[in-house]
Amino acid sequence: MIYDLIVVGGGAAGMMAAITAAQSGKKVIIIEKMDRLGKKILATGNGRCNFTNSYYDDSCFRSEQNHFPSLALEQFDHEDAITFFQKIGVAVIEKNGYYYPRSNQAFSVADALICMVQHLKIEIVCNCQVDHVVKKSGQFLVSSEKRQFRGFHLLIATGGKAQEKLGSDGSGYILAKQFGHRLVEPFPALTALEIKPHFLKDASGVRTQCTITALLDGKEVSKEEGELQITKYGVSGVMVFQLSRYMIDGMKKKKKAELNIDFLPEIQEESDFWKQMAECAYFKSALQWLEGYFPLKLALSLLNKAEISPKKKTEDLSKPEKKRLWKIVKRAPLEVSGWKGFEFAQVTAGGVSVREVSPYTMESEKVPGLFFAGEILDVDGTCGGYNLQWAWTSGYLAGRSIV
Repeated sequence: MIYDLIVVGGGAAGMMAAITAAQSGKKVIIIEKMDRLGKKILATGNGRCNFTNSYYDDSCFRSEQNHFPSLALEQFDHEDAITFFQKIGVAVIEKNGYYYPRSNQAFSVADALICMVQHLKIEIVCNCQVDHVVKKSGQFLVSSEKRQFRGFHLLIATGGKAQEKLGSDGSGYILAKQFGHRLVEPFPALTALEIKPHFLKDASGVRTQCTITALLDGKEVSKEEGELQITKYGVSGVMVFQLSRYMIDGMKKKKKAELNIDFLPEIQEESDFWKQMAECAYFKSALQWLEGYFPLKLALSLLNKAEISPKKKTEDLSKPEKKRLWKIVKRAPLEVSGWKGFEFAQVTAGGVSVREVSPYTMESEKVPGLFFAGEILDVDGTCGGYNLQWAWTSGYLAGRSIV
C-alpha cells in the first residue's frame, strides 16, 4: 500500500498532523516506537496538561530564527487550538491565561486525539522503530525491523531528546540527517540547575517565594519571580526552568553563569527591614526573627552564610553582621556549575534547523514532500503550554499542507 502521508512519531504533533490530513480524506499511517500513542502528553503540566496559553510575545519561543514560530502561529494560534479540542470533545477551562482540560487530566487530551485517530481510520503501528528513510522516484521508503512503508509524503515528528523513557531518544535527528538536514546542537531546556559550591544545600527540600536574576559574564539576561525549590544538587522549580535555557546556552559558549536570589522581593529598603526587626523582634534571637520570613532550614542557611550565630539576640547584631545578612537575603549569589540532563528536562532546545524549513507549511526546503513538526525542530517554548501549542501549530500546518 502507498500512503498519502507517513507520520513517524505518534506524539502531540504527529497525531495533530495525521488527523488534519485524514479529515480531508488522505490515507495516513502513524508509526510509533512506544507501545501507545501520546505518552509524553500524559506527563505535561504535572499530569494536568496545560495545552496552550493566551499570552504571546516573541520571548515565549526561542529559535535560531526568532521570527519562525511567529509566522507559523499566525496561521494556527491558541484560539485555533482551543476550538480544535472543543470540537473533539475536550471541555476547556482557563486560569490566568493558561488553558487546561476541564478534567485537569492529561488523559483527556491524549485520549481525545487517539479517539479521533481511530475514528478517521488512521493506521497505527506501535512498538516500531524506524531506522532508515530514503526518497526514490517521488516516493518515500521508510524501513523498520517490522516492515517497509511507502508514501508520497513523510512527516518526522519524533520529538527531541528530553525524557527518553517517554519516547524522545533523538532518533529523528538521524533520519533528518539522512536527508541532508543541518542540526542546531540539541541541549536540555526547562530543567534544573546544579550549584557548586552550594551554601543552601542544608535547606534541601525547602520551597520559598523569591525573585531570581540570571547573569552571564556579569550581565543580566533574564529575571523571574515565583517559587524556588532548593535541592541538594542546586535549584529547581518553574522559574529556574525558565532561566535554565539562558544559563545552559551561555555556559555552552563558555560564559560564567550566575544566579542572584532576592529572598525578600517585597521589601526594597534596608531601613524597613531593620525597622520591622526593632519593632517586632527586638527580644528574639536571630533565628527566631528570620523564622517569621523563611522556613527554618532556609533561615539557618542564610544565617550561616552571613556568619551569624542563630542564638544571637537581634538587638546585639553588629553593623557588619547586619550588612552581611541584608546582602545575603537580598542578593544571594549562586554560581551555576551544570544542569540536569535530557532525562530530567521538559523539552529540547536546538534540533533541525528552521532555516531549511518553511514556516508556512513545515515542509523541507531541501526535499519536497518531507515535513517536520514539533520538538524535533529548533523551536522551544517557555513553561506555560507553549511547547504543546508549538506541537499543535506545526502539526496542523504539516497536515494541512499535504492536502
